[in-house]
Parts: sequence; structure tokens; C-alpha cells
Amino acid sequence: MHNKKVKQKLSFVIPSLGAGGAERVVSTLANALIKDYEVYIITFIRVVPFYKLHKDVQLMYCVDNVPPSRNIFNALKSNYILLKKINAIIKTEKIQLLIGFLTSANVLSVLAAKSNSIPSIISERNNPNKNNTNKFWKLLKNFSYPKANYLVVQTKEIKEYYTSSVDEKKLIILPNPISAELSAKRDNEAFKENVILNVGRLTNQKAQDVLIKSFSQIEDKNWKLLIIGEGPKKKEYQKLIEKLDLKDRVIIKSKTKNIDKYYNSSRIFAFSSIFEGFPNALIEAMHFGIPCISTDCPTGPSELIKDGINGFLIPMNKEQVLTEKINQLISKEDLRLSFGKNGQKTVDKFKVDSVVERWNKIIKRCI
Repeated sequence: MHNKKVKQKLSFVIPSLGAGGAERVVSTLANALIKDYEVYIITFIRVVPFYKLHKDVQLMYCVDNVPPSRNIFNALKSNYILLKKINAIIKTEKIQLLIGFLTSANVLSVLAAKSNSIPSIISERNNPNKNNTNKFWKLLKNFSYPKANYLVVQTKEIKEYYTSSVDEKKLIILPNPISAELSAKRDNEAFKENVILNVGRLTNQKAQDVLIKSFSQIEDKNWKLLIIGEGPKKKEYQKLIEKLDLKDRVIIKSKTKNIDKYYNSSRIFAFSSIFEGFPNALIEAMHFGIPCISTDCPTGPSELIKDGINGFLIPMNKEQVLTEKINQLISKEDLRLSFGKNGQKTVDKFKVDSVVERWNKIIKRCI
């Protein structure tokens, strides 16, 4: 009989596993950590994961769906139900560590971990200064976050925000890993088209309207703007595109499974956000060697782009500046190439293996 080492059990907790950035990170981490641990993912609702999961990752869910809370009592009740279910899974599966992603899952992870006397790591994904969490969640965050073993954030700025409430020894900056699946599809020889790419949800936060207006002013009319994403602003942006008579040159494409195709074939990436947690799409674009223009919004882009060296960093909501920079990149192929090369080097540290290794270190300190 072989004495096989029993793997320790850890579980991620996340509201759902749809097509978002946090969901991609959890999927990527789970797939990588499965080598060393038994990995579970607990979602609040029953879901079909958007990203591919390793066959050994065990997916558990709390309830079939969570109705939107009409008032605080509803909210308390549905969260109480979720908490009870997470507790039950911990007991049945003998989970030894919880890793929360996103505010509501973080709060519930800390509470569940405490009541089962196991450690927890929580991960804040957005910029807390800009995130309009309601009072109820703010209270719960202030109560629970300091009780976690570690709080993982993505930028120095977000770390600073938490130093007043969470012990600094518990605060760790860890970037998002670039998905290995995506990396594998990078093709530096791919044929490039005259396309300016933007990837992100169609929301105020991503300010694609600024990009559309800037694009309408560029000199060379043989270029297209491709925006990949969906969200509440879609109709409004489509009206804007019609109004500016850009129907043939600006395309909004909703969710796509093969985003690599567009990263490989676009010549420029433009990012117009007014705030970020940590811009996955920007890192991915740089990884694919696309020359990038990004607003210097809080938080993230300024930690990635050195203006004029591996991309352009521009003020927010400045249509004219954005137009100028796009014109510059369109007309100067050598600048595009050097930004692309330098950008690629900059984000090498976000490759899966190096990020997972750092996660592994914190996990080992906990269990």
C-alpha cells in the first residue's frame, strides 16, 4: 500500500461564476492549486461556470437563486440562509481554509470561518474609495474584515485604504494572474487589423462614451473601434454611435468566449475608465503585446504604464488628449512596436505560475 499524502482542503467562496474578472481569477487559481490541495468552490447560487474548471475542482452551491432584497430584513434572511449553508458545507467536507472573493462573499467567509474555528483569506477586488457599498454591507465589512487572517488587495493605493481598519501585517498585495488558457493562445505572428480595442462592461465606470467621441475625431478614417462587453449603457452607446454617424466603424460586441482572437488581431488598445480595482483587460492587452493607451485612473494603470515608455497614460475624461494619442499610435508603427514589446515585459510578473506561488505562500501560513 502506498502511503499517499492526504491533501489539505480549501474552498473559495464567490457569489457566482459568471464572466467577470474575479470569477476568472478564482477559476485560474483553483485550476492551479488543485495540484497541491483538494479545491472546492462554493457559489451562492447554482451556476454553470463561464470559465473552464479542472475536473477535480469540486463545485458546491448554497441555493438555487437569491431573490433581490427588497429591504434589510430580506437581506438579513437571505444572507443567514447562505451562511448556514456555507457552515454545513465546511462541516460535511471538512474544509480547512476559506478564501473569499468579492465583498458579500468575504463577509460570509469570515463569519463562517470564525464559527468553525478555521482560517480565512479574503480578497477585495474593487476600489473601495469608489465602490458605493450600502450602509448595511459597510457595517458588516468593518466588523468582519479585521477578523480575517489575510486581506488580499491588488494595488498599493487600496492597501493604504485598509490600513486604518485592518492590521497591516494582514494586508497583502497580490496581482491578478493572467489566465494560462489565455496565455497559451497568444500569437505574436497573428495578422493585425486596423482595430482599436476596448474590453470592459458598458458602465459609467468604464466611460466608453468618451472613447467613442474621441474616436469620432481621429484623422485616419480607415480604422475601426471594437468594444467588447455588455452592460446597462449599451443602448445609450448605440444611440451615440448612430448620432455620430459611426455605425460602420464602431462595433459593440457582447460577451465572447474567444477574446484571444481580438487581442491577437487588434493594433491598439484603449482604456477610458474613471476608476478600476485592478484592470485585468489592460494587463491582458499588454500581455498580448498591444500598444495601450489608458486613463491614469485610480487604481492600477499607473502601476502598469510608464507614460511614453510602455504605453500612454492620460488624464480621465479628456477626449481631445485621447484622440491625439490615438492619432500618434496610428501614424507611428515603430512607437506601436516598442510600446507593445515593453508592455509585454512589464506584465510578465502576472503570469500564472509566479502569482500562484505567492498565493501558495499565504495559504501555507494559514493551514
